[in-house]
Amino acid sequence: MSFITKTSTCRGEGSLGISAQAAAPVTRSRISERGWMDGWIIHRSEILCLAGLNTGTLTTTKSCCSVTQPHRMSFAAIFLWFLLLCLAYAYGNQTSCYKVTNYEISCCHLNLSFIPEHLGHELKKLDLSHNHIRNLNSKTAIYLKSLQELNLAWNNLGESDKNGQLFLQPLTQLRLLDMSFNDLNLNVATEFLQNLSSLQFLYLKGNKIVKLSSHLFQGMPNLCHINLEQNLILEIEEGTFENLKSLAVLNLAINALHCISDFRLPQLQVLNLSQNSIELFVTAEKTDIYQLTTLDLSHNRLLSFPILPQKNILQHLYLQNNQMDVLFTKTVILERKFLPKGMANSHMVKDDKYNQNSRNWLGNITHLDLSKNHLSSVPFHILKELVALQHLDLSDNCLLDIISNSTSLEELAYLPSLQSLDLQRNQIRYIPHGFFHLLPKIEVLHLGDNRVKLCGIIDKNDSSVTQEKKKDERCVSFSDIRTLKHLSLQSNNITRLFPNMFHQTPLVTLDLSGNNKLKIAEGALNDLNQSLEVLNLSSNHMTASELRLPCLPKLQMLDLSNNRINTLPKGIACAALVEADVRNNSLRSLDEWMVAYWSATLQSLWISGNPFNCCSLTWLKVLTEERNIHLPDLQLAHCLYWHNTTQSANVTNNHSQHCLADASTVGDMLVLILIILLFVALSMTATVYFLSRKKCHRLVEFKSNKVACFQYNQDAKQSHKEPQLDMFVANN
Repeated sequence: MSFITKTSTCRGEGSLGISAQAAAPVTRSRISERGWMDGWIIHRSEILCLAGLNTGTLTTTKSCCSVTQPHRMSFAAIFLWFLLLCLAYAYGNQTSCYKVTNYEISCCHLNLSFIPEHLGHELKKLDLSHNHIRNLNSKTAIYLKSLQELNLAWNNLGESDKNGQLFLQPLTQLRLLDMSFNDLNLNVATEFLQNLSSLQFLYLKGNKIVKLSSHLFQGMPNLCHINLEQNLILEIEEGTFENLKSLAVLNLAINALHCISDFRLPQLQVLNLSQNSIELFVTAEKTDIYQLTTLDLSHNRLLSFPILPQKNILQHLYLQNNQMDVLFTKTVILERKFLPKGMANSHMVKDDKYNQNSRNWLGNITHLDLSKNHLSSVPFHILKELVALQHLDLSDNCLLDIISNSTSLEELAYLPSLQSLDLQRNQIRYIPHGFFHLLPKIEVLHLGDNRVKLCGIIDKNDSSVTQEKKKDERCVSFSDIRTLKHLSLQSNNITRLFPNMFHQTPLVTLDLSGNNKLKIAEGALNDLNQSLEVLNLSSNHMTASELRLPCLPKLQMLDLSNNRINTLPKGIACAALVEADVRNNSLRSLDEWMVAYWSATLQSLWISGNPFNCCSLTWLKVLTEERNIHLPDLQLAHCLYWHNTTQSANVTNNHSQHCLADASTVGDMLVLILIILLFVALSMTATVYFLSRKKCHRLVEFKSNKVACFQYNQDAKQSHKEPQLDMFVANN
């Protein structure tokens, strides 16, 4: 059976619930189409609003409309106003309840002080929440005998008299009752709730009940759901819930309970004790099989693991936000002083029995939340019994490493069903690679905000692959984890992603954000080219040279925001992106060919915070006009002009005039550059010519030389020739 919500049937916070401009037509339609008596009754304030339509501008208040800036009224307007005022007083005792269906009426937010009469004998659902009802007229209940759901939340029933407390007795078919936020104390609540034998769902949230007595739920054997959240409950008497054999859901959250020392409700399926001050939870020694499937003890002061029923089917156990540092067994011994007499020697707190019987009461748990405690080591002595565990949350603790130096892999827990492990916000540095072999079904691993040091895979056939693991064995390797699909390594101060980092680990999502000055080596993500769909590299202060991405054809979501990238990596051009974020980078433009490739699949693109060139926005036209891609932050995106980098404008503006100035400026600059180049060329040519002429002149110059002629005389008697110098021999 669904609970009537405040928003599904209520018309608003004020008596009209809509603006004055819309109130008048609705009122006219009620008069003309429905009439006065067809379940629709005009509120006096609405008629006053209608009368003021011709007299000025209307504004709504919580109870009626007020007229501002009045104009001079004609006699006809005054007469109409007087006539409608009379009608308002004639029907002033009625209310404007909203008829949802033939069997459901909402009268919420109407400032009512009593329950309207003649609402219909066949009415099954009635919403009277958010009013000022103090007393319930028992005579009105005669007309509500078919009522099944009654919402009286947010009224003043705590001030009700004895007669009003008898209102609920004739409602023999009532199954759901909401009396939340009525300032009810124990005595008043007990008087209201006597002998409601048909009631199944009871909501008493936000009252002033300090103690639960055994008489509070007397005569209500069919109760299956009780909500006592946000009271001041300090004590629960024995026998309060034991006789409610149908009770399945009990919510006692946000109270002041200190200790649950004798839990004995085997019929209960869901128990919420969160946000109390509970230091100890102990189950009574019984042989019954407890039907409890969900137990919420979060946001308490637990010092140890709760002592659960030995025979149970518990699946969801929430213990986050407590003060547990070491689970079992010293803490349990220290807490014996909190136990009632005769319980200190019970087998439930003896160390040997406590560990020996743990398999019986932990074997069905699928979800365990131990986050935000003070654990300094992973409680493997508990985890080894959780053979059905699927989701484990150990985030926000004080874990330094998964195992200590003295612990061997054989001592760790084998978790055959674990799929999700959350270790965020600890101080973890080292995880032995063999640990992942103990998690044969692991799919999700959160390691954000730790101090993890990554290993590189050792490739015997390639000596160029980093041998980081040999240098430091205390690192974490993510290779060969064949079931892992989702990995978060954000904010770990990782500076380098090594080649073949994820060899034979088919990740679907990878979060590497918040690692300042991260460098991705060539081939680091090559093994993910057939699996990776989501990649987060935001807030790493990376440059384009440090971002070496391979072709990732299955990539759908890419976050490169808050970096220093001035050009997008070419490797992502082949990705079938659906959503991309390049905000707050150094991009001057986007490659048109890359945008054209993305546009076949791209749906959303964030671009603001980049110094785009206002005169080079062809890519933007492709995205917005030709492909109609959604740019959520388009109005926040700005660009700069080439001739004035201090002047920015929105990328959607018309930049033609400024870009023409840029073009003329560029033309002038080109002419000037050509002139300078020509001058330099001529200067160099002249210099070379001058130097070459000077060198040639030096080669042919003669300075103060004397020239002599040699004449060869041949002597027959001589066997050889001798040259003779004759300076004045003339050639004949």
